[in-house]
Amino acid sequence: IMSERTLLSKLHHPFIVNMICAFQDYSYLYLVMDLLSGGDLRYHHCRCRRFSEDQTKFFLACIILALEYLHSHKVIHRDLKPENLVCDDKGYIRITDFGVAKINLPDNSSETSGTPGYMAPEVLCAQNHSYPVDYFAIGVMGYEFMFGQRPYLGRSRKEIKQVVMRKQVQIEENEIPDDWSLESVDFINRLLQRKETKRLGYREGVKELRAHPWFKGFDWDRLYNKTLVS
Repeated sequence: IMSERTLLSKLHHPFIVNMICAFQDYSYLYLVMDLLSGGDLRYHHCRCRRFSEDQTKFFLACIILALEYLHSHKVIHRDLKPENLVCDDKGYIRITDFGVAKINLPDNSSETSGTPGYMAPEVLCAQNHSYPVDYFAIGVMGYEFMFGQRPYLGRSRKEIKQVVMRKQVQIEENEIPDDWSLESVDFINRLLQRKETKRLGYREGVKELRAHPWFKGFDWDRLYNKTLVS
């Protein structure tokens, strides 16, 4: 909790849940955070079961803007999942829960916290890792929003690791829902690459995600200023 407080004290961005202040008494540490009243994305996804392509693009774009800021401050979130994405009253997404977020260090193989199902293979295998672990989680959520379930399923971390290591999940052309584009599938497939060196964003970070053809013509400035219709 002290690590989370220290990180949040140095961060402030319109697409994360910001800490207003912190104080303590003899028993507890209190973090006063932005109030987000729109519910988390898990709640909304469970209600809808699937999101449309436009909805998914909007939600993922919000996450990408937040990650661009976090990664520029050398912070890896490491636990991106729908439960940690909260909607404001206009429907814009903010990242919350920095409990396992860390400053990026070259030797971090012992840092294996996260949520199985969204964890990148390099974390599951206790290897050194960096910002691409957050890109993998975006790919998992994109797949989940498209199909209504995660690409890698299991009852435990061990089972999920075995499934991940057994087969590279890729969305085939004949599996694409009628209301989704080839560009969206290419974006998700490139994020789901098990080898981080092949993953979209490995070379140039978030810049690669924003430059992908799926986001061609997307108005990032209006998104940042929260003037897009969500």
